Amino acid sequence: MKKNTQDKIFQPKTLSQSYIKEFHSIDLIKLHEQAHSELTLQQAKRDHIITLYISLFSLIVPLALSLAGLSHLEKGLIFFTIGFIGIILSFIVIRYRIYKEVYWICCETITCMMGIKEEALNKETVQTLFYNSLKKKGNNFCKKINDNELKWSFWLYFKKNIFSSETLHFIVIALITCILLSLGIFLAIYDIAIFTWLKILLSTTAGLIILLILIFAYFINCQNIFSVLINKKDSSFNKAFSKAWFLHCYIESDDLSN
Repeated sequence: MKKNTQDKIFQPKTLSQSYIKEFHSIDLIKLHEQAHSELTLQQAKRDHIITLYISLFSLIVPLALSLAGLSHLEKGLIFFTIGFIGIILSFIVIRYRIYKEVYWICCETITCMMGIKEEALNKETVQTLFYNSLKKKGNNFCKKINDNELKWSFWLYFKKNIFSSETLHFIVIALITCILLSLGIFLAIYDIAIFTWLKILLSTTAGLIILLILIFAYFINCQNIFSVLINKKDSSFNKAFSKAWFLHCYIESDDLSN
């Protein structure tokens, strides 16, 4: 095979400090509108997925149960497959929830940026404002140890969010997923020569375990946005801040030449 001589290595140019404006003008009002728009979009995507999955559930379940030509095992595999799709969609919904939380904090940060002098809106200032907004919300889920120290409480985070509309929306899709998986397991083992009550117990237990795993994954992933408040690590902060791409309105010093 002949080597393509036109396939050159890409060499990015290093920017000079002289290329950068002394004051970088930012339309903060428009930036806030964009961030809020993205926040709303994440919610709309979540609602669309849940509606689609409920429609699939209401269509496939009665159809599969009414098909006389299929064995119990085949019907079980159909339900198990749809349930597995539900697990994938559940993690997509978790992803939307994470971005919605970050965009909410992003909107608050942009609001705070409006009170800062334009020439002072550099990397350190923007990140500090983002951290302060993160901490302001995260403090609601902390227990006070003494006058100067707070400790993160997973139980407090769980208690304050379990009945929120965001969590209830997620539980809807997680519950449907677990019902389908339980039904799929029950039908798959239906012809096995064991007691019927044992089949029901096994399939129900499996469904409940999956439901608990999904809910646990939801809370752990959402909590990780605030992980910098727990471990104080730079990597934890960057994990959350990297998703707030609206706030990356500065040039990194590493990209510039002396």
